Amino acid sequence: MIEPAAVTSDPGPLEGSFDLDAAVAIGLKNDSRLLSAEQDHVIAQQRLSEARFEFLPEFGLQASAAKFDARYPVAFSPELGNTLGFPRGSSFNPAGSENIYSGRGYMNFPIYEGGRSINTLRLAQAALKQAQSNYDTVKKDVVQTVKEAFSRLLMAQEKSAAMTEMVSEAQRMVAALSLNPWERIEVEGLGEKSRHWAAEAVRELTVRRLEFLKALNKELDTPFRVTGRLEPQSVEVDPQKAMLWAMELRPELQSETYKAEMDAIAVNLAISRRYPTLFLAGDYGVTDQHFPLLNNNWDVGVGIKLPFTYDFLTKLRQRRAEQRQGQLKRAALQDQVRLEVRQACEQLAYWRQEAGLRGQEYGAVSGIYEKAAPASVASLGKLRALMTVIEMRLSYLEAVTEQALVRVRLERAVGRDLAP
Repeated sequence: MIEPAAVTSDPGPLEGSFDLDAAVAIGLKNDSRLLSAEQDHVIAQQRLSEARFEFLPEFGLQASAAKFDARYPVAFSPELGNTLGFPRGSSFNPAGSENIYSGRGYMNFPIYEGGRSINTLRLAQAALKQAQSNYDTVKKDVVQTVKEAFSRLLMAQEKSAAMTEMVSEAQRMVAALSLNPWERIEVEGLGEKSRHWAAEAVRELTVRRLEFLKALNKELDTPFRVTGRLEPQSVEVDPQKAMLWAMELRPELQSETYKAEMDAIAVNLAISRRYPTLFLAGDYGVTDQHFPLLNNNWDVGVGIKLPFTYDFLTKLRQRRAEQRQGQLKRAALQDQVRLEVRQACEQLAYWRQEAGLRGQEYGAVSGIYEKAAPASVASLGKLRALMTVIEMRLSYLEAVTEQALVRVRLERAVGRDLAP
């Protein structure tokens, strides 16, 4: 189990020190995918506000001033208020004015639209919930990535430290032994093998440090260290209970549920295109060729629009096909989640047993070596025993690391942290 440990010494002004909680916090703060998902949530909130505005009447003001010269009565463009201009000297323009001014206030309120407004609102509400689920999905992915990178880096640090100490001892023994040529060949081979282990540990540590910095989205040349311990875990999870947790808590499944709701609403919107629209409209305007504007007009009325669309059936079939496609995708995702949970539970049980057995074997063998080593001189048998201890140490670290990684994957699969 990874247990965050406190910093015991000053890391220096240019060095950062991370435990697991700090690493996860930095990863969540810096990850571009999570920041983008957060903006998707903001966009969905604003679209919900827009959908609510559809239930309010539309109000507006319009003012215009125009200069004209007409020999016959002329209607101005809609941008100028659809006003009429008359020739100079006519009964409507006896003063011969070449200017006309107008102001207008208007209102338009749809009374009935076949459910389009309410369905648009419901669609925006479902989209907001889906955006939140998508955000939670990305967040859990980031946490998993950081935890896995942290576990692998801890393993690489412990492996490098162990190899440095043990390989140095092996190299000293190789130099001190006086053997015949055949034994010397074997000894040199064991020494070279230990050197390979040390070089591989250093290379792996470098790779894991870069992976960890990438998971935190920090500069790859940032000096830092991580603190913590790798220990066997005692977590046991009932696969059936884990399956229920996953079906209830996985944000991906919740997102698909909201997607199904959105697909059903989209079908209703497609159907509503054949319904008429009933609306209430009115306006009040003043128009004159000089100030003050004394001539006024007003109107209030109720209207109906009956749409005739050629693509009604094609849109409806398209939405229903998308709805069916979402159902198939949701069923496939549920099967995938069940598989992930079952695999993670089985692997956790396997590595829990392996870590315990390998830890016992390593502890017994290293205990025997430590008791016998101070009293014995350098020998081929002692070198062989040291190489065995090194191999068992590596095997034990591998099992503990795999157990920690599988736990992270299981937590991601069920959508919640597991109690120790």
